[in-house]
Amino acid sequence: MEKEGDEILKEGLNDENDEISETENQSSEQLTTKRSKKKRYTKLHEVTSKFEEEIKKKEPSKDALTIIFNELYTLATKDQLTGVLNRRSFEEALGKEVIRAIRENKPLAAIMIDIDNFKHYNDTYGHLQGDEALRKVTRIVSKNTRGSDFVARYGGEEFIVILPGASIKEAEHIADRMRSEVEKMEIKPTRKDLPHGYNKITMSLGISELGDDGVQGMLDRADKALYQAKHEGKNRIKILKK
Repeated sequence: MEKEGDEILKEGLNDENDEISETENQSSEQLTTKRSKKKRYTKLHEVTSKFEEEIKKKEPSKDALTIIFNELYTLATKDQLTGVLNRRSFEEALGKEVIRAIRENKPLAAIMIDIDNFKHYNDTYGHLQGDEALRKVTRIVSKNTRGSDFVARYGGEEFIVILPGASIKEAEHIADRMRSEVEKMEIKPTRKDLPHGYNKITMSLGISELGDDGVQGMLDRADKALYQAKHEGKNRIKILKK
């Protein structure tokens, strides 16, 4: 049975609060998370205030209420900074795609992404510039996906892409386009006195596919592949097959 909008909203808000508590323990993500939380709560207050004002009217506008409910749904399901799916919405969408892949006997691939040296970038250029870098990376990642794929913010500077029907080879091709475009991305301001790799944005990627070890196995292998990419020098792609 499909869930009602208010139930989705409530669960989305609660789950995102849980994510905030977890990420605040990680120093590389702490300030980014706090700013996202503040921005999100400000927007939530703004939207709920509009709702309260509208329902006080003798004849509330159906169009206005529809807009408000759509805004609330977005707040519950999307990451406020980047506009991609939040963790809770990602898990719900992933569950549906896994069921479909098994039922139709089709492949399903995952790309785990982490921005390299992001803490150093934040410390050097400031957190507002860091937020803008996250948005730019998200736009590049999203632009290079297919219509059936979906992107989610998995952590502070970590993202995940799910590719229904894609083979490992297809996922690798898509991932390399993402990696290449991010590497070429222009950032401003730049500093010439920084060590190599700290004055530009690159990202490491880990790829896996759905196998006999299930969805958690797929995610674990993508995460391990990402760790390998980081360990072997960053700005590269590693694959762990089923």
